[in-house]
Amino acid sequence: MDIPKCRICGKEYILNPFALDKLPPGFASHIKYIPACECFEKFKDKELEEAERKRQAECIRNKVKKYRDISIIDSKFLMSTFKNADRSTEVMKLAEKFSEKFLAKGTTNVGIFLHGKVGTGKTFAAACIANELMEHNKTVLVMNLGLYLNKLKREWAEAENDVLNYVKTCDLLIIDDLGVENITDWVQDKVFALIDTRYRSGKPLILTTNLELDNSSLSKEEIENRLSIESRFNPRISNRIAEMCYSFSVEGKNYRQYGAKEKMKELLK
Repeated sequence: MDIPKCRICGKEYILNPFALDKLPPGFASHIKYIPACECFEKFKDKELEEAERKRQAECIRNKVKKYRDISIIDSKFLMSTFKNADRSTEVMKLAEKFSEKFLAKGTTNVGIFLHGKVGTGKTFAAACIANELMEHNKTVLVMNLGLYLNKLKREWAEAENDVLNYVKTCDLLIIDDLGVENITDWVQDKVFALIDTRYRSGKPLILTTNLELDNSSLSKEEIENRLSIESRFNPRISNRIAEMCYSFSVEGKNYRQYGAKEKMKELLK
């Protein structure tokens, strides 16, 4: 009988030192020789390590999907990527750099307050960041303030506790279109709880809005019309945001109108 060899290193097996004569002959013949190397043990260790790596990766994917499933994300949002963007604009340069630094460090210690007129690309920039981070297994929660408040009115404390737990634990929180119209004491309390929960987590926040952050650049008339977070909500909320986020004014043409014109031109060709 030829002496078997290890398939990995080629080393010959050695005779099994255990008493094989007490075993059934058919079984004993299969274990007459045993490996003289540790290749099999190392191979099994690698298999176990690979299985654990796959298990952890699957856990991360499930976690990312969970946050994505509860977020306010539609097909247009999912199509918003840096590959589809005009990366020459200042807001897209900021968004791309923010994403790069976030992924390199695992997080950031500052968020972004994107403010400007309707259709200038605030939500698009935020969506590009969200999709880039989710592509790299970061958990992102995307919220619309108006829809969140409506949910609380329907479901009350249980819904608030669930959402605030997600707000506290996700890698990045995005609140899109911060600027609801009817600001009651109840709304102020709920918005402050939302912002304060994120503030206390020490994790980054991105906000998009048509409002200024504070009243410093506004006229008396604009303040009366509540065109800032400070005047529409209260200084407690604007101060929290100012401490958490870098304020960036998004300027330029209305891309929504521009997009419609381009579609019509294409249709009429």
